[in-house]
Amino acid sequence: MGFKNALPKNVKARFPDINTPLVNGKALIKVAKQNEAVIIATNCRCRLPVEGIAKASLATGAPVMYEIARSELEYSEFTPATFVEHIVTVNETIGNTSVPFAVHADHLTVKNPGEVEVVRALIQEELQAGFTSFAIDASHMENDLNLSATTELGRLVEEAGLCLEVELGEIGAREGSAEGFTRPDEAAWFIGELVRAGIHPDLLAINNGSIHGTYFGTAKEGIQLDLTRTVWEAIQTWDVDIAQHGITGTPLGKIRQFVKFGIRKGNVGTFWQNITFGIAMDENGNALTTPEKGYITRSYRGIPDSLWEEIWRWAVETGNTGGNIKKANKVFAEALNSIDRAYKDRITSQAYEEAIRLFEAANSIYLAPKVMKYLKIS
Repeated sequence: MGFKNALPKNVKARFPDINTPLVNGKALIKVAKQNEAVIIATNCRCRLPVEGIAKASLATGAPVMYEIARSELEYSEFTPATFVEHIVTVNETIGNTSVPFAVHADHLTVKNPGEVEVVRALIQEELQAGFTSFAIDASHMENDLNLSATTELGRLVEEAGLCLEVELGEIGAREGSAEGFTRPDEAAWFIGELVRAGIHPDLLAINNGSIHGTYFGTAKEGIQLDLTRTVWEAIQTWDVDIAQHGITGTPLGKIRQFVKFGIRKGNVGTFWQNITFGIAMDENGNALTTPEKGYITRSYRGIPDSLWEEIWRWAVETGNTGGNIKKANKVFAEALNSIDRAYKDRITSQAYEEAIRLFEAANSIYLAPKVMKYLKIS
């Protein structure tokens, strides 16, 4: 297995006998740029959709970033170590020795300077766990504080030589309004200052009109691609590309355009949760909901009806309806992992087909050999 010499040091240390190509996320992003593609990054809040995504990746040769955010670690069963272990185990089980993938620490959120040390400890834990890509998100703070925290924490990733994403403009902070959108001039300032401090990001996440999660009521997908391109053009001096967050609910036709606007990584999270829970979706992958922010489900999709009914009762009783249904992933982890094989298989099947559609839209099909070549793997 020629890929073993190209594995990052932290992966070799955690998995000395690894039989699947968990590589530096930097390689995926650089090859995507060379080939006008987008790497699909999948936020997996439970174990159930991973097999379908991995099988689709292997079948199509489309590299994937499997990711989990700091907040998702709080409302899922995973620790950093068990998350990477699960991703590696699934890929080894299906016999993936040819399609590189990365494990990404999404939204390492710093909401105030006092959280820097907490996030530093988490990054160190994730490095030991085998993560190969990291997103420092201090966008909740003013730009100068964001820069300071990102510089300090980004140095850990820089020293490890792994993929680094940074963020300017809180994602979805002001849904339906241009106020708060990331500006090209501030993006150039932010990246320029990071580079001057010795931090060289691969990706910049911006506020360009997307939101995380479900579009409820009259809210509609609103990614501003023209704005995205002006921001991307402003940071090309430093060879930094755009990470697009909040893709759930975005038309495939629009995703196909991403490559023309500097987007190299696309995050898809709530979509996989919809598949797991058996939630009905429109043609764009947005959940079908009621005016009270309830969900419409399909008895032929996802988990058993009886388990969904138990989850929904819990959500109503605990005030976790709407977007907070995500918190059920931890509360019901044991029940989710214990469903009969027939239900697991239909989740795997739907995740497989939907992942392929995303890979096709992202132009990442058959990108695997080019990543191997980039890494000098024969």
